[in-house]
Amino acid sequence: MKATTKKKFDTVKFFRSIKEKLAARMANMTFEERREFLKQVKEGKIKIA
Repeated sequence: MKATTKKKFDTVKFFRSIKEKLAARMANMTFEERREFLKQVKEGKIKIA
């Protein structure tokens, strides 16, 4: 059996939290607003983490 080690950084947990934050912020946006919001996130104008 393998011994489990404590992870310092859990990638899955991190990206799930990002996904939840994005979903919460985009909940009441129209398609056009979402598209513009995600564009700004991609460009680095809006920080999520």
